[in-house]
Amino acid sequence: MRPDRLSGALTQFVSDNLGEQFIEQTPFDVFTTYAEMTPATPVFFVLFPGVDPTPDVERVGKANGITIAAGTLINISMGQG
Repeated sequence: MRPDRLSGALTQFVSDNLGEQFIEQTPFDVFTTYAEMTPATPVFFVLFPGVDPTPDVERVGKANGITIAAGTLINISMGQG
């Protein structure tokens, strides 16, 4: 098996046998995720380079009256340094 061809072949196999819904990922909707959250069901963001959920989190906060300007939201960077 050629490593450079394996990913494409697996994608085609899954698409042919299981359907496109197992290949295509639906876009992330922060408002749907927020609706599913409770104090007992928190959400964790697993970050990758180039991915920043901060604008989405701030958008949900603003829709619920929670903003940095109002002093009800504090953004703490947990990144490098």
